[in-house]
Amino acid sequence: MNFSQVKTIDEELRVMLESGLVLREAGRLDEAEKIFLGVRELVPKSDVPIVSLSSLAVRRGDFDEALRLCEEALAIDPTSIFARVHHAEVLLYQRRREEAEIELHEIIKVAPESPHTRTAQALLDAAQLMEQN
Repeated sequence: MNFSQVKTIDEELRVMLESGLVLREAGRLDEAEKIFLGVRELVPKSDVPIVSLSSLAVRRGDFDEALRLCEEALAIDPTSIFARVHHAEVLLYQRRREEAEIELHEIIKVAPESPHTRTAQALLDAAQLMEQN
């Protein structure tokens, strides 16, 4: 069999990504990383596996790497609300609150119906709580 003839379908990629997310949540970061890197190879023009890798960097406390990966994802798709929300979240971890808030307000403005907008609002609320404490 010639493997170049095998086509990976979106459903299989979704299952792979979800497997990586489950591993991430279980604290099995190295295994999750292998999955995300594999998906990245399969769909190099997708921001999703790169943002997933960024989430691992956040878990590891490597916010500079997380930000670099978010910027890489946004270079692929500057309109990705998923990547933009994660980018803003990383900015919050880096204590760059003003930059994060600008991004989050813009996300809410341009994509009010996106499920990622709820995350953006939750991050804004968290940033405001951090300011009060």
